[in-house]
Amino acid sequence: MQKVKKAGLEALVSNELCSFTRLSELKNQGPYDYIFSNFAGLNCTDELDKVLASFSSLLKQGGAITLVILPKFCLWETLLLFKGKFSTAFRRFFTYKGSKAHIEGVYFKCWYYNPSYVTKRLKNDFDILKLEGLCTLVPPSYIEGFAEKHSFLYNFLKNLEDKWKGAWPWKFIGDYYIVSLRKK
Repeated sequence: MQKVKKAGLEALVSNELCSFTRLSELKNQGPYDYIFSNFAGLNCTDELDKVLASFSSLLKQGGAITLVILPKFCLWETLLLFKGKFSTAFRRFFTYKGSKAHIEGVYFKCWYYNPSYVTKRLKNDFDILKLEGLCTLVPPSYIEGFAEKHSFLYNFLKNLEDKWKGAWPWKFIGDYYIVSLRKK
């Protein structure tokens, strides 16, 4: 909020701490221009349907949403099977009860959602603007050292991903996908 204050935008920007499964309890109910969720935060709930259902009432007509979510299948992760990393290769499969995940020593449950899950639940109130995959051809960051060891191949794959990230099947098989929608 320091940057907001420094720019003199306090009247335009609010800040509240609230679970995304309880957005209906926000003090400032909007309507907002934009909803943005990054770094797969929405994968930390088994109630994504409830979260998605709350978006329409929070947004102005013509408002937009951009969500970055982990899908149920990642090509690069599945290929780790050939390196003997079975738990990583299959961690996105059969996760209806959640999958154990951890970041920097903190353990939590994670669920995976395909783009169709999101778009089907939002189709009545929103139009899809864009859907694209991330780390579909370029290896995810947890495959350490790939760019340094294979710089020519990395740059080649990066250029292909830039061209194809919005095309089938690439937009569905990355480590993440980005979906942007506009309220009707």
